[in-house]
Amino acid sequence: MTEGKRPGGLTALAVINFVFSGWGFIGLLGLAAFFAFIGKIPTDEMQESQKVQIEAFQNAGLPVFIFIFALSIITSVLLLLSGIGYLKQKKLLGRMIGNTYAVVSIVSGIVSAMMWPAEMGGSFNIGTIIGLIYPVVTLILVNTTFKDDLTN
Repeated sequence: MTEGKRPGGLTALAVINFVFSGWGFIGLLGLAAFFAFIGKIPTDEMQESQKVQIEAFQNAGLPVFIFIFALSIITSVLLLLSGIGYLKQKKLLGRMIGNTYAVVSIVSGIVSAMMWPAEMGGSFNIGTIIGLIYPVVTLILVNTTFKDDLTN
């Protein structure tokens, strides 16, 4: 590769990271609003399955919320930083942080699937599989295809 010439795939990976990071930060706002209003949600006209979900979230409490919130912040920040690293073709900021994001995301996805009951959107389901695809793709691309491009 010539100096200063960034592969298009690496740029695309950076843009995808920025998009997912933005969605993560927006999701954090929604998560905070949901937790703030969870006790004020009227359940009178809800279906029984929806009432079970609301009660499960209420019973989970503050520690679980803090755990989810912290993991969401960490993965969103790691996505943002690794995207910047991909654009600048930095080994530490791109490759190392990208690998860290992927590992944290995979571990948190598996832990969440095992920790949450199915009523709360947990257990191993299609959502879990979809959530694991991008981190696995990131690990593969950063450590094979773009390994030589992230050297600065």
